[in-house]
Amino acid sequence: MEIGKDSGEVAMSAAAAAELPIRRVSLLEHININVFWFANNFHWQALLAIVIPSMVAKFLPVSQEAINLTTVVLWGTIVAVIVNPLIGAISDYATFRLGRRRPFMIIGTIFNIVVLVAFAFAPGWASSTALLVLFAVLFILLQITNNVANSPWSAIIADKVPQSQRGLAAGFNGLLSLLGTAVGSLVAGAIVNKHDPLPVYRQEIVQIFLLIAAVQIIFVAYTVLTVKETPLSLVGQERFSFRRFVRRFLFNPLHYPDMAWVLLARLLVMMGIWTVYYFLQYYFDNVLGGPGVRTIIYNTPFSGEFFNGLVFQPALLLTALLTSIVGGWASDHWGRKGLVYLSGAMMAIVCLVFIFFQTQYGALIAGLIFGIGFGAYTSVDWALTTDVLPPTNEAGKFMGFWSMMGILPQVIGTAIGGVILQLLQSLPNHLGYTVLFAVTTLYFAIGTLAIKQVRGAR
Repeated sequence: MEIGKDSGEVAMSAAAAAELPIRRVSLLEHININVFWFANNFHWQALLAIVIPSMVAKFLPVSQEAINLTTVVLWGTIVAVIVNPLIGAISDYATFRLGRRRPFMIIGTIFNIVVLVAFAFAPGWASSTALLVLFAVLFILLQITNNVANSPWSAIIADKVPQSQRGLAAGFNGLLSLLGTAVGSLVAGAIVNKHDPLPVYRQEIVQIFLLIAAVQIIFVAYTVLTVKETPLSLVGQERFSFRRFVRRFLFNPLHYPDMAWVLLARLLVMMGIWTVYYFLQYYFDNVLGGPGVRTIIYNTPFSGEFFNGLVFQPALLLTALLTSIVGGWASDHWGRKGLVYLSGAMMAIVCLVFIFFQTQYGALIAGLIFGIGFGAYTSVDWALTTDVLPPTNEAGKFMGFWSMMGILPQVIGTAIGGVILQLLQSLPNHLGYTVLFAVTTLYFAIGTLAIKQVRGAR
């Protein structure tokens, strides 16, 4: 018993221990549990890496592209920080006949499709300042609807997979997430090009949004049909109390220090990623592009969308795929923390490559190196978190916090990155991007070192 727990939490700990999954999960079940993340990452990778930065640069003033992009994504991401753990925590109490998690996936996806279709046609509805506001509002709605669908599903491994297989399950999670990310980059990068004439570009935007919606429908339907949940039993189940729910919504890090350190480490590593992520397309255009520049390998006219979607991201994801499943399996046998150290070091090295080797081939090498670290981190991050879950029946709440630590950096990191680039854009030699990558190096280093404080996992 841990000091500071009330009798209600102790009782829940016993109930949670009794409900831990003990049946081994088959290979097909691993895939079915995680296939949703293919669609989810296809959705966000296409939008965040390619489509939304491209739309901001095409439809809004180019001289303000960094700060305009920050404005579009900032408020929606703040909303997601709240929605993610809130919906995850609510799902812990859900007694739907379909189970605790699937109903949220269904409802969230339905509304997500509506917002995607609206976003596809939004550029024809307004212009200038009004369009900036419209983009921001639609992004808020995208974040709300998508996080209603995915936040409860973040707890499904804890619900259905025994402790001894969670590293493998996290590996499949990483694999399918990376596949979705890869396909999202390739497809969006091939379809969208802001240098095309405006009528053609508008058609490209409609095509990519409708394609994202179709992928969501297909994969969510498959998940709902193949993954069965046992409805939460009302016998012995604590009744939902809003007052008690609010009181326990935030947890005391002193009660669960391992969980707190894992969440802090994830926050910092994700800060390293999101501080530069939205602005990569602009980095490629402003630093590597220019009049007459041809894209390496393809020998086509250079654009940030094309280079990011069909050169950099595929290189990154190729090596990430190779390390994701291997990393999950290895972490089950030799421990999680070593892979976190390796991944943090690799991702920090990439920032130095971007600073000192500002060429297309330098970016390609950086993508390959980053993929090794990112794949290893993706494969073990979820498993490490489930290893240190507090002994209560509130996995949805705590995995909601885990998701939030991936979203909050989108707010802070993107805001910091946008301000840095806007303030330093007039300096020579692209000094703004140098400062951006230097800050990112610090995030990776500190986030990696934070894992040393975790005592309850290898």
